[in-house]
Amino acid sequence: MIELIVKNKNFENIALIDSYISLICTTSYNEGGEFELCVAVSEKNIKFLKMNYYITRNDNNDTFIIENLQITINDDKEELMIISGRTIDSIISRRIIENQTILKTTVFEGIKKLLDENLINPKNNDRKIPNFTIKNVNFTDKISRQFTGDNLLEAIIDICQSYNLGFKLNLKENIFELELYKGVNRSYSQNEVPYIVFSDEYDNLLSSNYAGSTKELITNVLVAGEGEGNSRRKLWVSELEKTGLERYEFFKDSRNTSSNDGEVSEEDYKKQLQQEGLEYLTKKTIAFSGEVYFDYVGYGKNVFLGDIVTIQNKHWNLYINARLNKIIESIDEGGKHSIEPIFTILNT
Repeated sequence: MIELIVKNKNFENIALIDSYISLICTTSYNEGGEFELCVAVSEKNIKFLKMNYYITRNDNNDTFIIENLQITINDDKEELMIISGRTIDSIISRRIIENQTILKTTVFEGIKKLLDENLINPKNNDRKIPNFTIKNVNFTDKISRQFTGDNLLEAIIDICQSYNLGFKLNLKENIFELELYKGVNRSYSQNEVPYIVFSDEYDNLLSSNYAGSTKELITNVLVAGEGEGNSRRKLWVSELEKTGLERYEFFKDSRNTSSNDGEVSEEDYKKQLQQEGLEYLTKKTIAFSGEVYFDYVGYGKNVFLGDIVTIQNKHWNLYINARLNKIIESIDEGGKHSIEPIFTILNT
């Protein structure tokens, strides 16, 4: 059974939880994660499981914040404590982007700038979160965006999803370190690393759930920037121009994206509008989930969050490449550990 270490607000280890009724942990490539822990009511649990305390696992580096606590009695008259919260990266959501911020740089430097100005070294020292750093990476993707008043975590999520990047906030010796990373392509679409395949043929895809929908499909976005009425600056954005019944349009109000009376060049302003529109084209309309037998593959050893794998169901004649976007782990009081992957299908 996975053991849990409880830390207080000073990150001191204060308790070990090695007996519980259930534990559910959800971790994601670029959306943050959450957990729910159910334990019996006891003097120890009431004393140490408190709001805004931290929980870490003994088998990996995941850290969660206790945000909700409930004590209840079930139908069997058992007194239970239900503790839940989010992964530690949720602390970034406590900040907004205070001032108009124009990013015209690499993705890494852009995220670093947002963090530095609003959380690491803000002009208002009260906004600073101590001991927060970002790990240096050499990502060359360019970004052209503008933010004003956005939630800081939501802005980082938007950027990472647009560029297929993952992020994780690690807690190392009481230091918060944000790490950006890219998943590895382990699918049949490459030949540089060993393939990772989940298939009913190999008995490692135990159950499957396929869902497809065009209800939320967006192929063309009209981004409207500054200005009023018919004089508003507008730009149609698409990856593949669609016509007729194949065209699904969406209006994106980007009034807060400003050229600052010409301070931002026409070319750069169009790039900012284009980037905002492209984010709405990346929404996926197909998902594939299933119960996976990871003993053959080795989750956390041979395949990780964000990696691209091949999944196939021979019976349904489905064969697709997908990103391992989310993992839901469930552990019961007997120590039974199940893992449910959530895949995001690529190039839909």
